Amino acid sequence: MAFHPKSPAVGAGQLAGLLEHFLTEDDFLQLKRAQLLSHRRIRATRTGGHKARLRNGTTEFSEHRAYSPGDEVKRLDWRILGRSDKLEIKLYEDPSAMDNVLLVDASGSMEFADSTRSKFSYACSVAAFLAKLLLTQRDPVGLLIAKGPLVRLPQRAGHQSPVDSSASNVLSGFLPPKPGNAQLSQILVNLRGTRAAGPTGLAAKIRHLARHLRNQTRVMIVSDALVELAPLEAELGRLSDRGHRFVLLQPLAPEELGLHYNQPLKFTSLEDTEAIRANPFDIRESYLDALRRHVEGLRKICLHYGASYEPLVTDRPVGRSLIDFIRRQSERKR
Repeated sequence: MAFHPKSPAVGAGQLAGLLEHFLTEDDFLQLKRAQLLSHRRIRATRTGGHKARLRNGTTEFSEHRAYSPGDEVKRLDWRILGRSDKLEIKLYEDPSAMDNVLLVDASGSMEFADSTRSKFSYACSVAAFLAKLLLTQRDPVGLLIAKGPLVRLPQRAGHQSPVDSSASNVLSGFLPPKPGNAQLSQILVNLRGTRAAGPTGLAAKIRHLARHLRNQTRVMIVSDALVELAPLEAELGRLSDRGHRFVLLQPLAPEELGLHYNQPLKFTSLEDTEAIRANPFDIRESYLDALRRHVEGLRKICLHYGASYEPLVTDRPVGRSLIDFIRRQSERKR
């Protein structure tokens, strides 16, 4: 996996190009609709732990952005205006804003593709859409790519990690939540530089992620979740017990949902070397029953912890799937 923790800053044109690598014109149209839905929901929220990001002088400075009609004039940076005649406003971090981490499964099973693009490609587009949406709302967003082992960093005597003093390991493929376009470009670069392969260890990744979260965080898991349910449920429970929230977005290919093959095939695992030969006609009924029970198990886990579960099919446009999901979320919060 090509991971770039300190990629150079990119300009607006380069950032647009990165987004276009993941999102179609229709996805961008749905993104604008999603921003409107999210904006209405936040403005309607009068109390609670998650409010719109504040922009005033009492909080920590985050970044500049170009002035837009409707912005308060008092937030203009007059020094920049005096030097360059550019209208830019100051943005500030608000400690009440909720952190978000996009956990993207990059295991071998996510590389499956037949009549559509791979589940991993689809998952990356889902992550790009959500990252852009959340960062536009000024919510900090991070990324964890669920692939590869933990790496241990050397520590000086008496030195404590600024993220979690109880854990000497840091996660490979992890970008801690931050706001701003620089963070968006970092997320997109890392997604583009990753290839899905090997086992995922999804439950273990969730366990180690929980140790590295400083603030209350919403973890948005984008995974086919074709894993044993008991370990996954245990780690999601621990995550919830620490005060975090989670969402499970499950991309699956049409072939996985119907097994519509009409001749004997060799089914080869994408995560190890195992393979079996079978006639889809002979196994379809038992396969679909097992899949149904697995999905129902995932739904029950999410329901138990007050989390959202959303199935995604890779033959449907990303933006249209997510706008439906966001609309339902907005309706639940009214």
